[in-house]
Amino acid sequence: MSSTRYLHFTIGPVQGFVSQSRRTRDLWAGSFLLSYLAGQAMHAVLDVKGKIKFPVVCDDQGNLQDALLIAIAEKKKGRKLTVGPKIGTLPNRFKAEIPVDFDPQECVKAIQEAWSNIARSVWDEYIAPVAHAGQDVTLIWDRQVNSFWDIAWAISDDEKSNNLLDMRKNWRSHVPEVEPGDKCTIMGNLQELSGFVRARKPEKEKQDAFWAALRKNARLDLREDERLCAISFIKRFFPLLAGRVIWGVPIVYPSTTYIAAAHWMEKAMRENTTLSCDYASLAAGSKLVQGKGIQPGEAINCIRQLVYKHPHLEKFACLDANLFYNSMLDNDGIWPDDTANQRKQLKGLLSKFNGKASSYYAVLIMDGDKMGALLQDFKAQKVSKALVDFGKDVPSIINDKNGVLIYAGGDDVMALLPLEDALDAAVRLCLSYRESFKNTAIPGSRATISASILYAHHHAPLKSILNKAHQMLDKVAKDKTGRDSLVVGVWKTAGPDILWSSPWEKVIVDNKYNIIEQLVDNFTGNSNEQRQYNSAYFYNLRQRFKILMDENQLIPEFNPVKLLAVEYMKNRDRAQLNMQEAEKRMEKLVNLCRCSRREVTGSDVKNIQESNLQIDGALLVRFLAEKGVGE
Repeated sequence: MSSTRYLHFTIGPVQGFVSQSRRTRDLWAGSFLLSYLAGQAMHAVLDVKGKIKFPVVCDDQGNLQDALLIAIAEKKKGRKLTVGPKIGTLPNRFKAEIPVDFDPQECVKAIQEAWSNIARSVWDEYIAPVAHAGQDVTLIWDRQVNSFWDIAWAISDDEKSNNLLDMRKNWRSHVPEVEPGDKCTIMGNLQELSGFVRARKPEKEKQDAFWAALRKNARLDLREDERLCAISFIKRFFPLLAGRVIWGVPIVYPSTTYIAAAHWMEKAMRENTTLSCDYASLAAGSKLVQGKGIQPGEAINCIRQLVYKHPHLEKFACLDANLFYNSMLDNDGIWPDDTANQRKQLKGLLSKFNGKASSYYAVLIMDGDKMGALLQDFKAQKVSKALVDFGKDVPSIINDKNGVLIYAGGDDVMALLPLEDALDAAVRLCLSYRESFKNTAIPGSRATISASILYAHHHAPLKSILNKAHQMLDKVAKDKTGRDSLVVGVWKTAGPDILWSSPWEKVIVDNKYNIIEQLVDNFTGNSNEQRQYNSAYFYNLRQRFKILMDENQLIPEFNPVKLLAVEYMKNRDRAQLNMQEAEKRMEKLVNLCRCSRREVTGSDVKNIQESNLQIDGALLVRFLAEKGVGE
């Protein structure tokens, strides 16, 4: 009998824990905690001299190389860590070589112990002092904390049985109970903690009193309309106590509004230094600034570098980004009473800055294609080492593009970025992923990655945005467009609007040029050439496309490039332009607007260009050129 067996282990739910978030800190905490708990299970294997086969967490000499797992091992030795990793780098599932007598329940116990310690610290600090004001608060807390995780594992004697865990998960042995009472305002399937029901008038008052007491204890980290379950509460408040339980982590994360405004802020501080300082002083002298030393800009590279060189700009960089939008300054509901006069003065100063802050930020999600098949067909060690190399590039790429990295583990990436930087970040990550597999003998056609970028209005609910971004990745980039693809969407205040997708080949030209950004430069005149397009022309394209189409199919007799070039030349500003150049410009635009998908037949991969056109390609260029200002 073999002395070695193979363990396939997973912990979830992923979407149900990470994406159900209202704030950027909630999102980070969910991602980090899931990775941290997976690391606890991995350490239980390593502790009995087992080997983690996937992902690769050790070098060729057997030394740990994943920073998160190193920190966990140090804590297990009883060493106190003041600082530690800030980003989850371990996936929620792994494959390990284990001794024949190893019981996987040891992995489960390690997770439960770590989770219990985190939950208990949050309970003791925040809930216990006010639990008496609720109804069955302890019962609700214990039920949710003890039954939340869906942990599954399978064991085989064959190292190549990589689909065993998926078969095991089909048993669905973890079926959460339907919870009673009023539900959490973030995780709508779980009961909120007070235990009262708002529909009953006496209980509504008691529920409000319970949460008022909690808000007083938790200071500024609970909104008036937030009533949370145990799981959401732990995600929200774990960072504040992390130094006691594991190690210190950042407790301030830039809001989606701050990320949207980042480049406007940078420009304002560079071009209008005195005005920026005056603006910060006026805001600080009122009730509009709550709290001191809050530095969300620390997480955004362009802001951090600028403040480092010019410390007197720090107060401006620490302002609530809502102060940079007229619509927000006009909103009495989000500011303290008696601030109308100060806000009016701020609006006056705000009008003196050049330009307006964008109302949009970007969610970027990337995921390797058919990773299960890749592991099945090639050595897991080779695949995992390539992913380790890719993972080393991710933080620097996201940082260089002024993003906030939420997760970077294996083939998965999630980040929030300013509108201006997301597309280039995705292209650079795609190229890095390809480069990481070059020396593995794995064909480039097999080692591919897909990406989803959703440009979202900063007012839109984060939970809805994250769900949409994941849906775009799975249903559009992977299923509809055929993987190795990019999907881009826009979510305006009224909801989803633009949706465009294409294989990477149409986005990345000559392995480096980003065709979408080239067209954006042509639109804005940022390139060396003069401005080639305007908003009115792009707006009228929708009607032009209708003429060229019949039942959503391009009429064969029509040449869209020539027809659009003729229309393009009608503008008197282009009177000196020759038809050849006009057709060249239209060719780039039409290529972007053609619907394309990847068709896979066995090992043969082909890109099939469909005959119909999608106006969303042109509308996306216009949106990016105008940066969503005025939306």
